[in-house]
Amino acid sequence: MLFLFIQSGSIFKSFQILILSALKFLLAPPLSFKLGFNFLQTVITTTIGGVLGVLFFFFLSELIIRLFKKIWPSIKLFFVNKKNIPYSIKPVKATIKKKFSFKNKFIVKTRLKYGLWGIAILTPILLSIPLGTFLANRYYKNKKSVIFSLAISVVCWSIIMSSFYAFIKIKPF
Repeated sequence: MLFLFIQSGSIFKSFQILILSALKFLLAPPLSFKLGFNFLQTVITTTIGGVLGVLFFFFLSELIIRLFKKIWPSIKLFFVNKKNIPYSIKPVKATIKKKFSFKNKFIVKTRLKYGLWGIAILTPILLSIPLGTFLANRYYKNKKSVIFSLAISVVCWSIIMSSFYAFIKIKPF
């Protein structure tokens, strides 16, 4: 497998594709073809980068969620229980209406209608791997099935997108 990357001319190019696949998967296959990779190199590089991104952001989001759950009660107490407010000033509870953007509505509808596989299928192309992995980790407790479904989605999208860009024949620089 190392032969595939050495043959392409530069390990640095492969590293670029790996990082781009982990962060913004949609842009990785066309750039890979632009850098001169063939179909097999593109599929392997984008798949490895995407799956490594899923694993990295899965464990990072797990750490962030645990830290937030641990720290949130103290933050909430700090802002709610203010003892130093003068008696003449009465705090008014303001109800802040949540504003849902199109993206938030789309994520909630996808989660409720299609579940984990809906989020997994949309993660590489629409949501981006960091956001999709965080959402899947946040809403679904079975860690093995979350990682498995996201990894399968990355592999499938890597093959689909690489096939599409190989079909339209993107020329290297």
